[in-house]
Amino acid sequence: MKLAILTGGGDVASLNSVIASAIAKCNSLNHELIGFIKGWEGTLENQFIQLNEQHIDPFIGGSFLKTSRVNLKKVKNGPQIVLENLKKNHVDGLIIIGGEDTLSNALYIKDFPKVLISKTIDNDVGEYNNGIFFNAFTLGYPTAAAKIAAFVSMQEGMRTTAYSHERILVVESMGMHAGWLALASSQGSPDFIIIPEFPLDYNRFKELVVQRFFKKRNVIIVVSEGGKWHDGSWISADESEKDSFGHPRFRGTAEVLAKKLKSDLSNRFDTRNVNSVNPSYLYRSGKPNDLDREIAGVLGQAAVTHLSDSKETVFLHVKEGVPDFEIDKFAFNSLDDIESFHRFVDNSLYNPESYSITQAGRKYFDTFVPFYPIP
Repeated sequence: MKLAILTGGGDVASLNSVIASAIAKCNSLNHELIGFIKGWEGTLENQFIQLNEQHIDPFIGGSFLKTSRVNLKKVKNGPQIVLENLKKNHVDGLIIIGGEDTLSNALYIKDFPKVLISKTIDNDVGEYNNGIFFNAFTLGYPTAAAKIAAFVSMQEGMRTTAYSHERILVVESMGMHAGWLALASSQGSPDFIIIPEFPLDYNRFKELVVQRFFKKRNVIIVVSEGGKWHDGSWISADESEKDSFGHPRFRGTAEVLAKKLKSDLSNRFDTRNVNSVNPSYLYRSGKPNDLDREIAGVLGQAAVTHLSDSKETVFLHVKEGVPDFEIDKFAFNSLDDIESFHRFVDNSLYNPESYSITQAGRKYFDTFVPFYPIP
């Protein structure tokens, strides 16, 4: 057989682990494997490389195949061009690795055999209902979740300087519409977490910050880039720079919130040490952690195995098992739109009154993210 693979959307740490695993499995089955360069852009421009002889280090982050953000619906005859190029190159099946936007393009070529693998540090692909996770986590999320927890902790991160200098630090997390990455910071014991699903009642929140500061003399606040004010407007977003999927460009939510707190609290105490921190691309950069890399390896092999045995398009997802995580399949063609798979944080995991995680949320993260208590 001849198979193809692509990576699209924002990069994550475990993409090369999937690609390396798919190459190894194809070689063991005598399949040919090509990789489209820069995701769907490569399928439109027919730009690809032979992967069978490539050595890709699964311990290195990013994507060997590079990535882009392309909406086939916005490209004239986009789906038709993709199908023509796949057929021209005699491709029998396609492995698509991406987030919600990248995976949504699969809906426009429904009849072509595909395997979909979700990857995003936002962790927002795969339903969550009544305590049951469809897709325990997305690729890249375990690494990013562990990083943000460490970044805000006393043992590894910013709590030490917050304590030493009596600082209030507002730390920005990625997450345009879903607060999963910000919520993962709970494993590093921040004081408050603000996520897009629950708009911020600023005046009430401001008083909670003052109370916490007078009690502890240091405060760490984590806010998603897509955080909103109480009226539903973005804390900081440029609606004039929307991408092809309609997402605005976010412009320093933590900085805006920190500046507002600095100004509004200046009559209560010295606010020179109210500052913002935005780790930004550090969340998605660097090598994958052990869980991320191992799951990626299993998914890469499973994708090739499925296309070897079936022409049905499936979504491979990570199912929480005992004691390990397992891989399962979902018939993707039963979906009419990718929104069915968009996962948001609800109040079973997050308490909007205290801006903190619930016990159920803690139980979820304890399975795969290290916990850093405040000593």
